[in-house]
Amino acid sequence: MKWLRRKPKVLKIGLALGGGGARGLAHIQVLETLDELGIRPHAIAGTSIGAVMGALYASGLSGKKIRNVVHEWQTPRPEKTHGILDRRDLRRWAALLDPTFDRSGLFKGEKIIRFLSDHIKCTTFEELQIPLVVTAADYGDASEVVFKSGDLLSAVRASMAIPGVFTPVERDGRLLLDGGVVNPLPYNLLQDECDLVIAVDVGGVRQVDEKHRPPFFDTIISGFEIMEAALIRNRLQSNPPDIYLKPDIRNVGLLEFHKTEQVFRQSEAIKDELRQKLRMLMK
Repeated sequence: MKWLRRKPKVLKIGLALGGGGARGLAHIQVLETLDELGIRPHAIAGTSIGAVMGALYASGLSGKKIRNVVHEWQTPRPEKTHGILDRRDLRRWAALLDPTFDRSGLFKGEKIIRFLSDHIKCTTFEELQIPLVVTAADYGDASEVVFKSGDLLSAVRASMAIPGVFTPVERDGRLLLDGGVVNPLPYNLLQDECDLVIAVDVGGVRQVDEKHRPPFFDTIISGFEIMEAALIRNRLQSNPPDIYLKPDIRNVGLLEFHKTEQVFRQSEAIKDELRQKLRMLMK
């Protein structure tokens, strides 16, 4: 670790927030911990829900404020036993989901972006208080597209364009998909400019139920998540971050945002884990 050799007066700490849909609400635990420790990241990189959380935080919102934003539109209801999206979810998310007849996805995603714009208060990367990097995937040539300047919300919208769920985004002559397709945990984008990089992996674990086989949509989304997990696993083996965090989140599907409190309960332990790992590296 280069920062151990040169011991700078102020460490440049990078924060990478991975994709994972509803499980990405666990990122709030990390943001709150950094606030409590008085640590301001030098730069943030985010994919999908990580891009959403990264944009909110980089715009100046505290971890606690982001938690409050989540609770603004979160109305608890009994949790389902299986299935990623049902009619009750569709009714419940009508305010933020905009169905489309476009064959490339179920929802446009524009209502979510408008909701975020009410809280981010920034239209470009240059206006953010903390530098932010957002990733997306080019549908045409299968390459990673990295955004760090220009229009902010279109980049976030592209980064969260989960294949089959949200329609792709057209920008700069490219058709863009969710960044998790190519880089679900983009900590590598921070390693050259930061002394210490924290990577937060919110990939979850789903229990296999012999009595209830996953429905069609669950199977498709789970295949996408398995691909993401493989990409992260391979990168961790060859080029790990300084601090790797993966909260033990179980049985929370990509779109099951009604399980917010469950996510918070299951991810609470990473707050102490982060404190301990920072203490060990910075003493």
